[in-house]
Amino acid sequence: MSSEEKKVEATAVNETEAQNIHIRPPCPGGFHYTVQSGDTMYFIARRFGISLNDLIAANPQVRDPNLIYPGQILCIPAPAPVTCPNGFIYVVRPGDTLSGIASMFGTTVDQIMAANPHIKDPNLIYPGQRLCIPLIPTAMPRRHCFMMHPTHYCPGAMGMGMIDIEKRELLVVARDLPDPRHFGKDRVVLMVRYREMEEFKTVEMMPMAHGMMMCHHMMEGTMDKDPVFLIGAAVRFPFAFGPLFLGAIVPIFI
Repeated sequence: MSSEEKKVEATAVNETEAQNIHIRPPCPGGFHYTVQSGDTMYFIARRFGISLNDLIAANPQVRDPNLIYPGQILCIPAPAPVTCPNGFIYVVRPGDTLSGIASMFGTTVDQIMAANPHIKDPNLIYPGQRLCIPLIPTAMPRRHCFMMHPTHYCPGAMGMGMIDIEKRELLVVARDLPDPRHFGKDRVVLMVRYREMEEFKTVEMMPMAHGMMMCHHMMEGTMDKDPVFLIGAAVRFPFAFGPLFLGAIVPIFI
């Protein structure tokens, strides 16, 4: 084929494509996009968070991916489903920006970008796009207080405590506890369990003024659940290895 014939053929192809640029190609599951001046297939794919190969495959009417025209209508295929195991899905609305979405949900643009690796440019999001909004886990307060509630063993008793997570320190104060001898015991103890599937630790409570008792305990290790505290009565026998709490624990109040 002569060079002149090639020029004629190329001109015919270009004219055919120019006539068809306003035809809307089939686009099941996706949406149509009108090419703007300066667009390339690569930048369009990047803008909408899809691969270049998927964009080319969705537009077989484009003979040369390196040659598209302003006003041409392309099919933007639906991107891969967005998963969000540690957050929730948000559908972008008209006028949304990534910084505005981050502010709305109390997170940051960087955290949203990390949860949505398909977004390459934080300034390019579009209505209908599905984003994963990560939930920022709330940190356990460094210190927090709790109340202890009486049971039928001592309906008039009251108790409260404080945990310092940083120092692993536990302080419990109670008042109006019955005499442990009423239960055949000789000590009041605090029973503590601050990890799942472990035995209660028993720490003796010491008397204070005005019918109050106190226990100060340094916790071991870290907590993997809300701790459980009980106050009960126990018997202590002297052993060569030191004090040991024996026998069934009779809970006074929890």
